[in-house]
Amino acid sequence: MLSSDKAPYTAPHKDYYSTEQLVKGPLPQFAYQLHLASGEVEKSVNDETTIRQFLKGTYGAKGPNGELVFDPEKGIIASNLSKVGESRVLNGEVLDYYVAQYSRHGIHPTLNWYRQRRTNWEEDQALLSKKTIHQPVLFIQATYDSVLKPEMSKSMDKLIPKLTRGEVKATHWALTQKPEEVNKLIRQWLEKEGLVKAKSAL
Repeated sequence: MLSSDKAPYTAPHKDYYSTEQLVKGPLPQFAYQLHLASGEVEKSVNDETTIRQFLKGTYGAKGPNGELVFDPEKGIIASNLSKVGESRVLNGEVLDYYVAQYSRHGIHPTLNWYRQRRTNWEEDQALLSKKTIHQPVLFIQATYDSVLKPEMSKSMDKLIPKLTRGEVKATHWALTQKPEEVNKLIRQWLEKEGLVKAKSAL
């Protein structure tokens, strides 16, 4: 049993495609990954204050004139870090906790994920004969995600025979924006698969 929020399944491939190739081809909105992997972001996001602004900006906060910190086709716009206000998605105690944790070691370890594409591809080579997922899978699409766009998941049905689809009207942060709706979809799927009992109507 598998459940995936937003990220469409991409089967292992024998050929390596770099992030640069993807950006120049079908996925220009992945350009932010090049910037996050470049080492440039750590130069401007390097203390508690800038980490707070970075997090607020990546979670949708804007400046007074609509200035953005995060642009999928550019990356992090450092000049706007000081301008953004509060995020409606990430704020309060949760934001404080995130800031405290990221401030312990800086954001470099987190951004290393974007530097591992070739390593991930190399590890996937052992799975080339296992592209099809036979387990039941729930995929929840965030309809307003500007990075993991709905069209990216259109071929999943061919590789996942037991695929169930759901969707929520949310951006990239669906789990934070619409937790009740996401949990409802997961509950319904688990009930359908017989893993939990249906709630009584009484």
